[in-house]
Amino acid sequence: LPFSVTGRLPTLVELENYALDQWECFLLQLINSSQVEKGTTFSSSMMKTFQRGLLSSRDGEAAKLSENGFQFLLMETNAQLWYIMREYISSAEERGVDPTDLISFLLELSFHTQGAVKLTA
Repeated sequence: LPFSVTGRLPTLVELENYALDQWECFLLQLINSSQVEKGTTFSSSMMKTFQRGLLSSRDGEAAKLSENGFQFLLMETNAQLWYIMREYISSAEERGVDPTDLISFLLELSFHTQGAVKLTA
């Protein structure tokens, strides 16, 4: 690829920092959406998927972190990611996505090298 293209690609460090910032933003939004900057990139359907079972609410009250949500926050990051992946896949049909296609995509994605450019014909 020409430098005019590769020169604009983020470095591995930039990708890592972006991922950590997004993860922190997600956790803050899970705890209290008023603490998060207005410019979050999470769709409401994504947040509903992720919040299922982690928040509880009563009629007329704002959602609060449930006991499961508190346990989620105590998990290591990799366990949190697996929890979210499970929830995301299990709610695929509700969003009109074929779970088989979703799992296939996630598996394909897992074989890519982080930060590597994949050329397509």
